[in-house]
Amino acid sequence: MICTPWMFAKHPRVGLTMFVLGSLVFGILAYSLVHNGVLLRWDLPLARRLHSASLHSPRWFQLVMIAGYYVGDQVIAVIGVLLAIYFLLKRSWCELTMMICGFGISALLFLALSHSFHRARPHLEPEVWPGPSTHMPGFPSGHAIAVVSSYGLLTYFILPKIRSRSKKVLLIVGVVLLGLYVNFSRLFLGDHFLTDIIAGTAVGVAWLGLAQTAVELLFRKRSSG
Repeated sequence: MICTPWMFAKHPRVGLTMFVLGSLVFGILAYSLVHNGVLLRWDLPLARRLHSASLHSPRWFQLVMIAGYYVGDQVIAVIGVLLAIYFLLKRSWCELTMMICGFGISALLFLALSHSFHRARPHLEPEVWPGPSTHMPGFPSGHAIAVVSSYGLLTYFILPKIRSRSKKVLLIVGVVLLGLYVNFSRLFLGDHFLTDIIAGTAVGVAWLGLAQTAVELLFRKRSSG
């Protein structure tokens, strides 16, 4: 059975540290964006280089990169719905709340932040593919937020169930590589600037630490009371 290991509740400083560090990184990037700071200077040159590389890459590689969009979006949505139904049937209210925060509210957080900053995505011609989200603002990256807040939460659920240290390392490495793949695919296809990805990752880390710590502390207090 999948259930929370209560590590955030046992060690709330971990979640607090995640929130502070993630918020700090996002705040620095947001300040640079608003004031056109030096941290943005590599965004456009890198986007142009990757765009050129994507145009000259084999079609099969382009398709692999396009698949990254769906791994960081639709696949997450399907996993979230299935696990939400499972937790609902099992009446696992703490886990269900954590799923809603990690898979659902994080998406609303992306919408609120992206429309607040309203940063345009890279405009590079010709397009490698007409991505479904090209009309949306690009800062921060919704895929980057989703990868951390959803796949990170899944890892948090599963990791304590694995006894083998080598398998735990394999799982962590696999999730990290999955996140790198999804985020790089967004850069490679010209859907985001690098700072969009970093900012999204920072928001995901901050939200994962804050929301899941708060949920676990709330439910642990209710169960003990």
